[in-house]
Amino acid sequence: MSRRKRNPNQFTTEEIQTATLIETEGSLGCRTLTVKKDKRYGYRYPRVVIGMCNREALEPAQKVFGTNIIADPSKEIQCPPELFPPEGKGRWRVEATAKHAERIMAQLEPLLTTYTKKRWKKILETCK
Repeated sequence: MSRRKRNPNQFTTEEIQTATLIETEGSLGCRTLTVKKDKRYGYRYPRVVIGMCNREALEPAQKVFGTNIIADPSKEIQCPPELFPPEGKGRWRVEATAKHAERIMAQLEPLLTTYTKKRWKKILETCK
């Protein structure tokens, strides 16, 4: 039995939900990794982060990103206590950096707004 190729014009539910999360809750930027702490140079990588209080809402993005949902604790209360234990001090996030982030954004590009596409291109230029 031959395997059928996926139509590139058809998106899965997870991809559509992830594009919506990037538009609403996501942040795009550069992540700097310093080679030596006494010097001011380092490598800069493009980065896509989606952070929110509801862990279940991040599960579609987890599947598309291919990474785990990470607990991002803080000293301040950011979420209701039932969504982020203990006492709501933190958030949940999904993150992709470098080539992985570029691949994800290229995959979701038809679903993103023109403003987000322009921001992403500008970030790619500044990170190189």
